[in-house]
Amino acid sequence: MKKVCLLALLCLAVGQLKAQKAIVFKVKYLPNHEYKMAVSMGMKIDATLKGDQSLIDKLNAEGITQPVSVNFQFGMHADTKTGAVSSDNMIPLNMEVRVDSLSVIANGKQAPIPPNISEKSAKIVGRAGLDGLSMMIDSVAGKKTNDSTQKNMKQMMSLFQKQIKFPEKGLKPGESFTQTMPLNIPIGKDSTNKIHMDYSITYKLISVAGGKAYFDVVPNFSMNFAIKTMNISMSGTGLGKMIYSIKDNFPLSNNGNFNLDIKVTSDKLNVDGKAVVTTNSNTMIN
Repeated sequence: MKKVCLLALLCLAVGQLKAQKAIVFKVKYLPNHEYKMAVSMGMKIDATLKGDQSLIDKLNAEGITQPVSVNFQFGMHADTKTGAVSSDNMIPLNMEVRVDSLSVIANGKQAPIPPNISEKSAKIVGRAGLDGLSMMIDSVAGKKTNDSTQKNMKQMMSLFQKQIKFPEKGLKPGESFTQTMPLNIPIGKDSTNKIHMDYSITYKLISVAGGKAYFDVVPNFSMNFAIKTMNISMSGTGLGKMIYSIKDNFPLSNNGNFNLDIKVTSDKLNVDGKAVVTTNSNTMIN
């Protein structure tokens, strides 16, 4: 009986040592794989309007009374296929992004959405490095990209794919790290206006089991941009969960909830609002 107990204690100790072993994580594409990502986002905004009374009266006449309540729902897919490693140690990739659904309801009324919105897709051809960090975008919708487009596309794809730059050292359960992702994305034809975004995420490794790593995710978000005479700013934080596949070097799911403060200022109308945002991203890898 004593031998059995001693053996059980020894196995438990070995198991605990293995559980505490640090794991080096990295997000990267693998050659000859297919990634099917489904992304959805929901946003519920409650806001009050101040400013030009004639404009507010016009909105009231159209049924947009205060407080304004807006429900936004969005869904999309991104399918990526990778090829064999080329002579320059890059992995060719072909991505197709398409919108599945888009709905905006203001004070119970459905906003008009073009019926063919879900029929459009963007095709992106590029290459990814074996290190998981370098990426080149060769063409978008069949058109070659210049340096400026390259930079903007890589920034947007990095945010969209939620690519994570894990620390070089390994992580043990209970340890965390923070990634910052500042973005400056031009908007408009002349690119004089830009969306400035500061986005940081703290990832905490909770556990490792069955070839998967489970993380708590705490984002902090701020964004501001101007459109003509209108300035828009948003900031907030939230809590999420991420499941990472160790063998695939890729997140399988990344879901969370945000609470945002929204301010819009213009020469005629000011908006103060709060929003609750729910995001879901799930990837199937073959």
